[in-house]
Amino acid sequence: MSIASRPAAPWVAAFLLLAVAAAPLQWQALVRATDPTVDGAIAEQRQMEAELARQRTQLADLQRQEAQLGASLLSISGDLTAVGLEIEQAARDIEQAARRLEQARAELRKYEIEIDTLEQTLAELATGIKDAKVELADREDLLQDHMRTAYEQSQTSVLEILLSTDSFTKASSELSYMLTLSDEDRKLANEIRDTRSRLEVRTDTLSVGRGTLTQLRDDAAARADALAEQQKQLDAARAALEEKRRQLEEMQGAQEERFATLNQSATAQQQLIAAQEGQLAAQQALVDKLKAAADRLDIAYRGRFDWPERGAFIITQEFGATRFNSFHTGLDMAYVSRCGGPIYAAGDGIVLADGRPNSKYGDWAIGVVIGHSQRLATLYWHLSREIVTVGQEVHVGDVIGYEGSTGFATGCHLHLEVQFDGAPQNPRNYLP
Repeated sequence: MSIASRPAAPWVAAFLLLAVAAAPLQWQALVRATDPTVDGAIAEQRQMEAELARQRTQLADLQRQEAQLGASLLSISGDLTAVGLEIEQAARDIEQAARRLEQARAELRKYEIEIDTLEQTLAELATGIKDAKVELADREDLLQDHMRTAYEQSQTSVLEILLSTDSFTKASSELSYMLTLSDEDRKLANEIRDTRSRLEVRTDTLSVGRGTLTQLRDDAAARADALAEQQKQLDAARAALEEKRRQLEEMQGAQEERFATLNQSATAQQQLIAAQEGQLAAQQALVDKLKAAADRLDIAYRGRFDWPERGAFIITQEFGATRFNSFHTGLDMAYVSRCGGPIYAAGDGIVLADGRPNSKYGDWAIGVVIGHSQRLATLYWHLSREIVTVGQEVHVGDVIGYEGSTGFATGCHLHLEVQFDGAPQNPRNYLP
């Protein structure tokens, strides 16, 4: 008994090259080696379907990106509106700050004018003090002269004046003059005292004014420095505002450009898919045509194979479901009285595989695969040995090997399998 199922044969692709180009069969083949095959057409169809699936996936990705970008653009538009309002508010705040700064500068200029006026007043005060000091010195000198004269005159007694004078009237006049001069000296002394008091007050005022002027100038300089720093901050705020506007405009422009690119890519992708769908429809028509030809080919081979064992042999396992809940892919047979009898080619064809074709799958059975057309092949498994090689042309009845029990086998027998389009068929449909 052979194994219940077997992996797809790796020799199918090779058979597409060998096919039936080597020699004619006993009957006329409906598909030639140079004709397009159903396998090839189906492969192209599947490849095209896979490409279409990939293109549709890519289109879906593009459409998803386009939708996401559209939503992003809407969001950005909303953000730009909100940010735009914030920018406009910031611009208004900046302009308001600029107006306040200019107003502060105007007040500073008024303040500086007042300081200049105060400085001029103090200069005039200093000049007045200087002039007053000169006048005071003159008055002090005058008083000093008067006092000196009065002192000298006081050395002459009144009696001497009376005695030295010719008349009483003249003596009285001299004494009156002396008394009058004394009143003027007292008046002059009072003026000098008042002038000194005023000079002291004005000198103090000048000293305080100069200190105040220095403080005012320092304060004005500090205010000017503060206004200059505020102007720098204002200029920086304006520059940052303009940069923000530029960045937002660039961002919106880049998003719009990307959206246009994605939209163009999606349109091109849709056009490509439409073109490929048209090619796929044409390919489907070719597949249908080739399948119809293959069906006719399959019918043409029905009942045309010979038995691979001749003489006394029995069928040990039929094709199909087994009692082991598995599926038997071929027809098992064995010689009645011996093991190792010859195995014959069931039909004309080309050897596609020999040796241990399924060793890579863990099956060490010796086997031979013969291709009878581009669609149809026979497989011979569990041989004790084979005597043909790949590419060799064989004819019906040629010995290709000998019965054995190699691989997954419970006894000496032959597993005959018929494959059409790579799918196991019931061998009895093709045997006499």
